[in-house]
Amino acid sequence: MFLGTQVKRGVASTLERVFQASGQKIDKLDILWSGKTAGIIFKRVNSRSLQSVKLVFPSIDDMATISRKVFNNTVGYALHELGHAWFTDNAPWDDARNVHGSYVSSLINGLEDPRIEQCVIRSGYAPNSKALFEELTNSVLDKNGYVQPDDLKNVPFMLAIEGRRLNGYPINHPTVLGVSPWSADIEWALTSAQKAKNTEAIAFIAVELFKRLQQAHEEQKKQPPQEPQDEGQQGDDGQQGEQSGEPSGDQQGDGQQGR
Repeated sequence: MFLGTQVKRGVASTLERVFQASGQKIDKLDILWSGKTAGIIFKRVNSRSLQSVKLVFPSIDDMATISRKVFNNTVGYALHELGHAWFTDNAPWDDARNVHGSYVSSLINGLEDPRIEQCVIRSGYAPNSKALFEELTNSVLDKNGYVQPDDLKNVPFMLAIEGRRLNGYPINHPTVLGVSPWSADIEWALTSAQKAKNTEAIAFIAVELFKRLQQAHEEQKKQPPQEPQDEGQQGDDGQQGEQSGEPSGDQQGDGQQGR
């Protein structure tokens, strides 16, 4: 167990060691413990130098008792966010969001998160990053469970989880991809993202997936209504509620936010 103040010091010292190991320069690093979720704001000078990095984490009281699991997850979040600072190019992401809307931005996030974590692991900057990323992914699923696979707003989260599974993470929860109405399109995007070398390629895949989901949604709406069930068979078993995830350009997805 740790005190909150020890967690904060531990995260700061870990990031300092990681930056030293990376050989990258950074002019200014700020860590704020005042957010609702983890996030990052950064400015890059070039591929080997960052002008500034501001990491934001959920508030932790200095005297709070924190478990080792929470400490590990916090370090995992920090390394994940640094992965965006090192390996994400904001320009193609922002361009795609400006043209197609926030749902596409969420699709990009769902595909980019596994890619940049693989980049962090392969870089060797943080030797224990793979174990921390795996623990963090399973912690999120253990806490919240997997999402319903037949709701379009959950596609970004499914991309984030299944992309990590394809990268070899031992995920404790079984996949729901096979029962998604859009499984073929999601599998195409995940397979394509495995070959992506940069954020620009990820953004291209996300936009294409967005178009495919739009087309599939329109085709589903054209299907004739199903025959009503016989009387006496009503009940709520298995009912998932209304479909609320139409892939319009301003839909916000539920995927993990990487930046």
